[in-house]
Amino acid sequence: MQALHNAEENSRRNLSDEEKYSFSLLEERFEKLRQYIKQLKLDKDNSTAQAHESVIVRLTHELGQAALSEVLSQYDVSSDTIGINGQTYRRKHKAPKTYQTAFGSVEVERHVYVNRKKDGNGKSICPLELQAGIIEGYWTQVAAKNSAWALAHLTAQEVEDLLLQFGQMNPSRSSLDRLSKDVFTHWEPQTVEQHKSIMRSEKIPDEAVTAAISLDGVMVGMKPDNPVQEPVKKKSCEWREASCGTISFFDKAGERLSTIQYGRMPEHKKATLKTLLQENIDVVMKERPDLNIVHIADGAQDNWCFFDEKMPLGFQLTDFYHACQYLKAAFNAAYPNQPKKTIEKFNHYKKVLRDEKKGIVKTLRALRYLRQKMKNNKDIHAAVTYFTNNQHRMKYALAKENNYPIGSGIVEAACKSLVGQRMKRSGMSWGHHGGQSILTLRSLVKSNRFEAAWKRIANHYLTKVTDHGNVVKLFD
Repeated sequence: MQALHNAEENSRRNLSDEEKYSFSLLEERFEKLRQYIKQLKLDKDNSTAQAHESVIVRLTHELGQAALSEVLSQYDVSSDTIGINGQTYRRKHKAPKTYQTAFGSVEVERHVYVNRKKDGNGKSICPLELQAGIIEGYWTQVAAKNSAWALAHLTAQEVEDLLLQFGQMNPSRSSLDRLSKDVFTHWEPQTVEQHKSIMRSEKIPDEAVTAAISLDGVMVGMKPDNPVQEPVKKKSCEWREASCGTISFFDKAGERLSTIQYGRMPEHKKATLKTLLQENIDVVMKERPDLNIVHIADGAQDNWCFFDEKMPLGFQLTDFYHACQYLKAAFNAAYPNQPKKTIEKFNHYKKVLRDEKKGIVKTLRALRYLRQKMKNNKDIHAAVTYFTNNQHRMKYALAKENNYPIGSGIVEAACKSLVGQRMKRSGMSWGHHGGQSILTLRSLVKSNRFEAAWKRIANHYLTKVTDHGNVVKLFD
């Protein structure tokens, strides 16, 4: 583009006219951008607005890179010795290092220190990285935050492509893949305490009158723990059950106000998920003891043991739509060659079950009648068993009178959203830690907790450095 060429020429000319003044990289790039804008007003450039916008974006990112290079350098220390957490470190050397910022890669000269005493750890440290909160020795906090948020939604390859398309950030796919794993290496051992801190800072919607608690499972492809060595027998994926849990708040009309979501990789008896739900509902009840509590799940006995033993007393409901699946299967089996009658019977008893206060009694009577007629039919027998075991949790008409939810669709949607959309793409399989890192990220984002969580993550990487001499003034 002619305007850019002229701007570069004018920028160089200005520099040569001021030979005695040494421009910094920041000033040079600012002058380049200024000259470009100035030249646009002077030249009759036939370039499109899109072309100009692309140039301005690039020049602005270059200016941002130069600015951040100067900002980061202010966090460096050049003393002979420094102190960190009671340990003394001596200056080792000064060398450049490239960091990933929100404007792209930036190279900064910084000092490295080492503790050589017998009681020291012998590791090298960098004051700039500690004081600026550089994440995993590479990412500025904004760059890491933006990338982590994107990783909650997209694969590492897709995030790499996205960042290059929208700006100048150029982390590799492998760097992005390591980011979530490395960050949550520190988070995961304290995940319950970290979540509790966030819980205490949250406000329950004032309009809320009901809190509904649900949990469910979803299969996810896992990398084998002990893959067989022979190539012919080697397994690429093992399907195991991950788990999701939700706490949803409803107003007096039964409209959902907000939902907190949790996702956990396969774990014995969903132990961590249950702890998180229990801790969260304890915080909720301390703030709002007036809330009506509703437990919703499918018929799995483990779910109801958890509600009975660990959750506050509440109105219990077996998911209406799971019940309908059993009901439909029973009528399909009873009238295999009469599809019209099957639909009529199913629609009738579905309405009875949902809307009549003694609907479960009538529905169960009808199913037992079918079982008597067709004693060896497995689908009918399964339906009778399911409704018999869960009949005390099938008071759907009473739930509707109180504007309680009657289905576990929210937690099932969470299973699809947290796990299915991100972790069950073609060919995907996961290690436990890598999968949990993504699940935690997605849970935080979808529960509107990402900002609060990121503050805690960022603080982990900030360390105060005591300068023992030759102090370089740091930003306040």
